[in-house]
Amino acid sequence: MADDNTPLPRLKELQRDVGEQNGIWNAGALHYSLRDALQVAGPTGTPSTLDNLAGDYTRAEQRLDAALMAVGRLRRTTLPTIWAGDTHVAAGDALAAAERGLERGVEVLGKVAQGLRGLSAALEGGKSRDSAALAPLREAYELTEEITAGPFIDPLNYDGDTMHRAHQLAKSGMAERVGAHTAVAEASREASSTFHDLASQARLQRLADSPLSALDELLLADAGSTGDSVDTAVLSAAMADRAADRLAGMGEADRARMEQLLASAGSPEHRAYLMRALAAGHDIDRITEFNRLIGPYGDDPAWLREHLNPLGAGGLAAGQQPTTFDGAEWTQGQHPTCVASSTVTARAQVDPLYALQLTTGGHPGDPAYDNGAAFAERLRDEQVRVYDGERSWLQELPLLGSDGMTNDQSATVADQEIGARTGADYENRDVDNSDERRAVLPEIERAVDEGHAVPFSSHDDSGGHQMLIIGHEGDRLQVYNPWGYTVWVDEDDFVNGRLGSIGNGVPTEFTSVRLPG
Repeated sequence: MADDNTPLPRLKELQRDVGEQNGIWNAGALHYSLRDALQVAGPTGTPSTLDNLAGDYTRAEQRLDAALMAVGRLRRTTLPTIWAGDTHVAAGDALAAAERGLERGVEVLGKVAQGLRGLSAALEGGKSRDSAALAPLREAYELTEEITAGPFIDPLNYDGDTMHRAHQLAKSGMAERVGAHTAVAEASREASSTFHDLASQARLQRLADSPLSALDELLLADAGSTGDSVDTAVLSAAMADRAADRLAGMGEADRARMEQLLASAGSPEHRAYLMRALAAGHDIDRITEFNRLIGPYGDDPAWLREHLNPLGAGGLAAGQQPTTFDGAEWTQGQHPTCVASSTVTARAQVDPLYALQLTTGGHPGDPAYDNGAAFAERLRDEQVRVYDGERSWLQELPLLGSDGMTNDQSATVADQEIGARTGADYENRDVDNSDERRAVLPEIERAVDEGHAVPFSSHDDSGGHQMLIIGHEGDRLQVYNPWGYTVWVDEDDFVNGRLGSIGNGVPTEFTSVRLPG
């Protein structure tokens, strides 16, 4: 479990002790447990400070909304064909991207203000509830003082009814204190999750260190997004960071070549996929060849998404959303290759050159290669390559061997196939109970918000299975199941062993996760 330096763990420990400290021989122990419980601090924080911050964000939201209205009026005027920036950005496109960015900014500031006010209310309620719970604990402490002498019972004054009354008050007071602190901790966790998710949407800031102009960065960050969400953008936060760093680190000649590729791109999405290739670690020669292959389709965002972004079409839609290319699923089929299959799909999601090779065999537009059946065969070959390449000879032994891959093998292939293209180093983390599962959720959310796929395992009596967490929205996580679909799942299902909600036959208990570092 993650470290917790709040009073809550100590209160839970004392609550367990108090629950067992009943009867004549536990009077002294109950007395000292109550003394310790009364010394534990209440929830920390100042609701008024949070309310003041919320007011600041509301005022900022109003100012940004005024800017949005001004940009909207300008965009709706008839503009001449003006080109600007290092990559020949159209002024109209830049204004449209700015308007979408401002729309999202207004929404983000409003959500931050709402989150702060909600946290303030939860903190104020928790403080009040915790303070009220001290009264029965003090009464119980005074009752135990009457019937004890230090750590021992007072044989002259001990009374069974008094002990029973003290124990009932102690249990009630401890339950209230633990409940109050738990409510504040959960509200804090939810607020932190929301704020990190909102912060990860600031894609433009992630490109700020690139040598490109602000207009170029604006179009790249916005490509593929909508006015409602940046989650569909071609560049994730982590990709934007890596692309900016690699572009800034290029020599002058290579940077000029990259900027020329961006300038000749057929759409903002085309530019963004070139930057996605750069983020995946490819050099300028390979990116140039990649651009030659996709160039004829650069003005067709739907073609680019289908061929280069296997998990990019699910969005926020409810229910199972098939992951397909030309009618063929991104699936493991009837083979025990869930680890290899999810890893291959995750690599394709972050490496557009690899995705293009899978979907077209390097021959986009050629019907002999660029079709669902040929894709399915190439996908299966890659799954076998990853599966066979990491399994041990012991696993392959007849009768004595076993199907599938271990968690450590999963972490290794994640490093080799995904981390090599993202810079992440995956580490396996076992989670053995609901407390550990809930504790690891913030780390999963942060990784996913940044744009990292997070492999995880589930088990039950039917066996084990690996899937990917690829999205986060509020208290839901988006899962890619290598049976060929994505689906949104409540985080409570992860915590409480209900992963059958992902689909029929999915092992129900979340047992381990590979976290990128």
